[in-house]
Amino acid sequence: MSYQPAIMSASLGRAWLHDLDYKIEQAAKAGFKGIEIFYEDLEYMARKTSKNNSPDSNHILEAANHVRAICQAQRLEIICMQPFLFYEGLKDREQHDKLIEKMKLWLKIVKNLGTDTIQIPANFLPAEQLTDDLDVHSADLRQLADMGAAENPSIRFAYENLCWSTYVDTWEKTWDMVKRVDRPNFGLCLDTFNIAGHIWADPASLTGKTPTADADFKASIDRMIK
Repeated sequence: MSYQPAIMSASLGRAWLHDLDYKIEQAAKAGFKGIEIFYEDLEYMARKTSKNNSPDSNHILEAANHVRAICQAQRLEIICMQPFLFYEGLKDREQHDKLIEKMKLWLKIVKNLGTDTIQIPANFLPAEQLTDDLDVHSADLRQLADMGAAENPSIRFAYENLCWSTYVDTWEKTWDMVKRVDRPNFGLCLDTFNIAGHIWADPASLTGKTPTADADFKASIDRMIK
């Protein structure tokens, strides 16, 4: 999974971006009923209206208003905004505080977008930058949940394991973290790619699968259902 909105042009040998208006239009034409909005897409749009290509928070909020209007015109629901990256468990607590300030802006952005959900991918920074104390991770995430709950209407958080996340790389570990956070507006984001990427796929194998891929995946889904 890539968290970059860029598309690589092989013929030109450079990265280029489709305008968000165009991507939204194409999603609607393809029959989608809802889309996720990446913060980077809003930032890219905001650069067009800012001086020196340096958008401030007001430009970002104006971009969010614009995107909401486009989606309404195309009858598309904005499911969530994502990804709020590299947050929980940081050893650098000054960086943690900076991200709390960033979240204050995100809470305004989602209101302008007309959505109520922010997606958080489990932290995948190198282990030396993170504490292995999961109580710190859960306390950090609880802080965000409480910030969202204080909004009117309340903002929800969808926490997603990535198969390459440093500590929370399976859906079971994600569920454990959700229980640790223990807030009604904090839940799971389940992604088949990231579930299968950890227990099913093996790109080094001729089959593309681990030897026990199907059995392991079935057992995982059975546990989820249970």
